[in-house]
Formats: sequence, structure tokens, C-alpha cells
Amino acid sequence: MKKLTLGEKFDWFIDTLEKSGMFILELSNEEIETFIFEDLIVGVTSFFSKNNLNELKENGFINDDIEKNAYLLREKVLIIDNTDLWNISSLRNSSEWLGIFKLADELKIKLHEKWSDEEIQYLKTMS
Repeated sequence: MKKLTLGEKFDWFIDTLEKSGMFILELSNEEIETFIFEDLIVGVTSFFSKNNLNELKENGFINDDIEKNAYLLREKVLIIDNTDLWNISSLRNSSEWLGIFKLADELKIKLHEKWSDEEIQYLKTMS
């Protein structure tokens, strides 16, 4: 299996972050199934892991605050995985999901305060 480059890890980090946010509440049930119950859970498990976040931070892709909050987002998602909250109805109505979506939106803002869209695209190409 090919090892991901640092840029690819950052790309997957961004992709995972883009799968969450308040916009989710506007999506269809089918889109939510894909974004949250397939893509987000895989992304937070893999690309929001301590090791991955630490590597991104050590190489200047993210700062301490982004690292801490990304890991918090991961923990919040994993806590409700395979519980009664892991369904579309709860996603649309529970304070737990609302907190996850707000945190994701805050992380996107912090990331764009650190990097422009052009810089993010460049960083994704780093080896």
C-alpha cells in the first residue's frame, strides 16, 4: 500500500472537514447518509487521528488551536458513533450534532485565517 504524502494527508484532512458543518442540515437524507455516515466517520477516524494531526502541525500545515479542535471534533463524532444519535432524525435535531457542525465551521474559518484557497491548493501538492 502506498504511503500518503504530507500534502495528501492535508488534502484528506480538508476533505473530511468539508463533509461537516451547518450546511449539512440543508441536505437531503441521501446526501447526509453519504457525507456523514460514510465519509465523515472514515475521515475523522483516519485523518483526525493524533498521529496525523501531530504530523500536520509539526510541518506547519495546522497550528495548535486547529489541532486541538480537530481532535475534539473527532472525539465528539466517535462518542456518538453506533449510538441512538447515529441517525438522520437525531442529526437534524440533537444538540450533540449541532455542536459538531458548529465546531467544523469554526475549524474551516480558522484554517482559512491561516491559509488562502491558493495556499491550501499548493499545500495539497507537497510531498
